Amino acid sequence: MHDDDSRGDDALRARLRAADPADALAPLPPTWLDHRMEQLMTDTSTATAPEAPTPARSRIPRWMPVAGAAAAVAIAAAIIAPLALGGTQPTVEQLAAPEGGGLASGSCLALDAATIAAQDQAFAATVLEIDGDTVVLEVTETFAGDVADRVEVPQVDATSSDYSGVPFAVGGEFLVSALDGTVTGCGVTGADSPELRAFYDEAFGG
Repeated sequence: MHDDDSRGDDALRARLRAADPADALAPLPPTWLDHRMEQLMTDTSTATAPEAPTPARSRIPRWMPVAGAAAAVAIAAAIIAPLALGGTQPTVEQLAAPEGGGLASGSCLALDAATIAAQDQAFAATVLEIDGDTVVLEVTETFAGDVADRVEVPQVDATSSDYSGVPFAVGGEFLVSALDGTVTGCGVTGADSPELRAFYDEAFGG
């Protein structure tokens, strides 16, 4: 029974050697393993990790600077065009001084809201400048009629006219009324006081 086991082991070994693909190769020399180990121990080269790819730079399209320049030109044109066409220039009109120092009839009546409401033009203004005998008024509020942005009126001689009671002074605020292109006197036009403002509010529903 022992002999049968030996024969079976020998047959198995023979079959394994026949299936081994390296069985036909020549045996390695006894010094090969030592030589290979020496090579591995003396090899100083190190593997380096692959470099990360450099991200591509974003490129600005060539048309973007052109578009920016076009936008700048459009903005400049929007600003300059109205100036060139006079769109931002204030409108100006002239009013004459009252003759005879009062209303058209030459006599002054007691001031009331009805007299002020009968005027063609009525507005509030600030004295912008005085050039000789000409006063330039900057209109700040319009009560009646079509009034320009600025109105030029003659300076007042307080000793000979009741046009406003006091001469115009730069920076002063006035309430002004006019009839047929002529400033109305007799207190209808005067400094913007609470008393005169009350008459204007009553006349124009302020």
